[in-house]
Amino acid sequence: MSRSKRSSESPLEFFADRCLGKQAPALLIDLGWIIHVISDHFPDDAQAVSDPEWIEYGLRRGWSLLTQDERISTQPAVKAMLREYGGCIHCLDSANLAIQARVARFEAQRRTIHQNARDRRVGFFLVRERGAPRRKR
Repeated sequence: MSRSKRSSESPLEFFADRCLGKQAPALLIDLGWIIHVISDHFPDDAQAVSDPEWIEYGLRRGWSLLTQDERISTQPAVKAMLREYGGCIHCLDSANLAIQARVARFEAQRRTIHQNARDRRVGFFLVRERGAPRRKR
């Protein structure tokens, strides 16, 4: 897949990890985000789907990924897929946020998250309470 910048007119699409639940992505969709929910693409709420499998599925389609599972960033297969497909993952820096707080955190950083996706910035970005998402090394 090309790592060139997306057209500013093409819609940005995101793929939500099951750890975000169903309500947080639904609320982001209500705010105008285009989000594909993992349970719509895999049977049994994707319980038998490994991280590399769902990540590759989303990246192959050109979707940026949303999660709250920071452990994903340490998986060698995930790092390789990010390089291969030129994609990005945005991860909440806390897995203990209430649904409304998850939505608020992503929405507060919407501009930067969307710009990272539009520019096809490669990497794993932590979405923090304060400050712009930062790339995790």
